Amino acid sequence: MSDRNVVLAINDVEPGLVQAVKRHANRLGKELKGIVLVDSAYEIAKARAKDHTGFFKEIICDFDDPYQLQKVLKPYAENLLVATCRHESSILSFRKVLPFLPYVETPSESALLWSTQKQMMRDRLHSYDESLVPKYRYLDELSITKVNAILRELDFPIIVKPIGLEASVLVTICHNKRELMKCLQQTFEVIESVYSRYLGRGNPSVLLEETMQGDMYSVDAYVSPTGEIYCLPPVQVITAHSIGLPGFYSYRHIVPTGLTPEEIAGAYQTTKAAIRALNLSASTAHVELFLTKDGWKIIELGPRIGGYREALYREAFGIDHYYNDLAVRMGDEPEIPTEPLAEVAGMNMYADEEGRIESITGFEEAKQLPSVVELAVHAKPGDLALFAGNGGKLIVDGILKNKDREALERDVAKVRELIQIKVGAVHPDELILE
Repeated sequence: MSDRNVVLAINDVEPGLVQAVKRHANRLGKELKGIVLVDSAYEIAKARAKDHTGFFKEIICDFDDPYQLQKVLKPYAENLLVATCRHESSILSFRKVLPFLPYVETPSESALLWSTQKQMMRDRLHSYDESLVPKYRYLDELSITKVNAILRELDFPIIVKPIGLEASVLVTICHNKRELMKCLQQTFEVIESVYSRYLGRGNPSVLLEETMQGDMYSVDAYVSPTGEIYCLPPVQVITAHSIGLPGFYSYRHIVPTGLTPEEIAGAYQTTKAAIRALNLSASTAHVELFLTKDGWKIIELGPRIGGYREALYREAFGIDHYYNDLAVRMGDEPEIPTEPLAEVAGMNMYADEEGRIESITGFEEAKQLPSVVELAVHAKPGDLALFAGNGGKLIVDGILKNKDREALERDVAKVRELIQIKVGAVHPDELILE
């Protein structure tokens, strides 16, 4: 282990990872090098985060070709110190690489499969402890016979979720059979194109489950190669649906939360149960939960750092999420400060209506607000604006912090007031993924 000095990333490299590797180099007292192995199928992904510093050497190859994988990894195999994967859309790529990483601690191929395929995830959670999840069924085609059979076992309202997608894309709630059939028809019309666009895992299909009533939270946790679990403070998640907007995307994140010590202990207990149910190790886990009248329930688990959690935990507690992610994969203890430094909010914005974006204004003015830490626009005039439930992606997101909760709330509201997304009407036939 002492002479190993190569950090392997899969598909993406964000600035936080580069800084974390340099911190570990100082801690270990030796020079570390980075390589990022990029699946040729992922190379053109619009959202791929590239290391523009040159610290990580980029290697592109076909992950479906074992000969290529073995050839490109051979020079590094005995010097690999740790391997990590940041995004859900890259976990399938990571699984393909695992057989060629025999001398470094990684999650098992089965654990990565179970924690990225909603069908398998629900089965493993239910088998481990059926109280962790609501009642659920699967559907791989639009069949009235299959739907009728499912409705004899599930009660409305029912949530429809694609099995291999993330970020609440195509997630819809249905209150009766008519709504369900309309939802399923629309979903199966676009699901293959959405899977293709967003690198969905597995065969395009959907999960149907009874709706949980309660408040949504998430907990990121570090899992050592030997199964020790370290939980981070919970983050409250306000979904668009919970405040009457279309979609189930994360409208708002809040940290620290107002949970009691007993409620936090319960969240940690349920988080650990979910991780053990999926046999996850040598990884960070992002666990989404509902606090219901019957206790904590699992929404889903991802074998990775949660979206925005690196910034949320850094600004709220001074936690270096990337540093800890690498540390735990190497079998070292993570550093987890627990004293809050500030009140922190994460926010996402979609257009109020679907259509063709004509303009996005007020962004520069919003960036000047005192609470703003990060603010980004992910679309431009001419792009199609769709709701998350129809396969659309968010348009604006940001992180804000302030020691004063009231001042933070004012700035969050002001950002939403200042940034205006003007959308022009289009023919319904144009409201499809491009």
